[in-house]
Amino acid sequence: MQFDITSCYIRPGFTDLRRGINGLIHTVITQMEHHPRRGELFLFCGRRGQSIKMLYNSGDGFWLLQKRLHAVNFPWPKSELEALQISEQEVSLLLQGIDLWRSHPILTAEKQLGKTG
Repeated sequence: MQFDITSCYIRPGFTDLRRGINGLIHTVITQMEHHPRRGELFLFCGRRGQSIKMLYNSGDGFWLLQKRLHAVNFPWPKSELEALQISEQEVSLLLQGIDLWRSHPILTAEKQLGKTG
């Protein structure tokens, strides 16, 4: 099975993950103000941050996927924006637990020359 993803959207804040496909479609339409089209992936996070549900429109129906972490929580934006579009690469990083919303310092190495003499 291969998913042909055209766009990825996150629902910032927390979502009641007891919702199934129909409930999450309703969330996309009413709260994210978006009508799901073929190839679009929508991500939702539960209150505890340990589970993510992903809703994918394959054109002939919807897929509902879930990932749960055991030791850590998913990094998730807290603001209640309607929808936040991210790239497939960012989805991959997010599913690995990498925080996309916090700035990470860039470490630089400098070569120090020792003086002899």
